[in-house]
Amino acid sequence: MAATIVDGDALLQVVWVSLIAGIGLTLAFSLAIAAAARASHARRLGSTGSAAAWYAATGLCGLLCTVAVVLGVIVMLSK
Repeated sequence: MAATIVDGDALLQVVWVSLIAGIGLTLAFSLAIAAAARASHARRLGSTGSAAAWYAATGLCGLLCTVAVVLGVIVMLSK
């Protein structure tokens, strides 16, 4: 029997999880920046309801990014 040097399943899992996390986190952060810009623009135009909605979207995307980073650190430290 030959010893297994590389665990292919674990390597494949690392690849797809990092791909999904990288794209997802980049998308969430980009949406946070875009929402903040739209909120600022709506506030300057005097549309307080629209600005509040965009600020809420900014906060939600920022919270999502924070949770993703914290979860990533917890997973790395638990291995």
